[in-house]
Amino acid sequence: MNQNHTLSKGFIIEKIKAFYKKTERIPFKREFQHTKAARNRFGSWNNAIKAAGFIPNPVMFAKKYTGKDGHKCDSLAEKIIDDWLYTRKIDHRRSVAYPNKSTFTVDFVVGDYWIEFFGLHGQLNRYDELRKEKLRLIRQYKLKFIEILPKHLFPRNKLQETLTVLSKS
Repeated sequence: MNQNHTLSKGFIIEKIKAFYKKTERIPFKREFQHTKAARNRFGSWNNAIKAAGFIPNPVMFAKKYTGKDGHKCDSLAEKIIDDWLYTRKIDHRRSVAYPNKSTFTVDFVVGDYWIEFFGLHGQLNRYDELRKEKLRLIRQYKLKFIEILPKHLFPRNKLQETLTVLSKS
């Protein structure tokens, strides 16, 4: 029988709580091994999170996070990146305006490097259009650029490999 139908509610709740205990945050669907089972048992991912005693964040970009260094972050993923930089004592700035284009900001600037987390790449057409515009600006101004995608964070944090150039500068 399919494992998605045999895992108990209690097992799923314990896995969510264990993840929280280890990481001090609730898991994203894409990094939780038993997401399908959670949906089957609880009706939705958010219901599983509630059953485990946590508050889900169902509205995109509604919840802001504060990094360990006090920086305001637009998503939990940005907070993870911000905290990674902070714990390694890598000086960084948040939400810096692109040259001559004050309506766009980059997520992080470290030295000469402009770093963007494109968390919704490939999921929303409008988001992908804005990403293309930012990449055009990066080429136009010849900015040193590092792109971070969800695959660099989930299911395993690969920031050390992705941002290796920062420790050499």
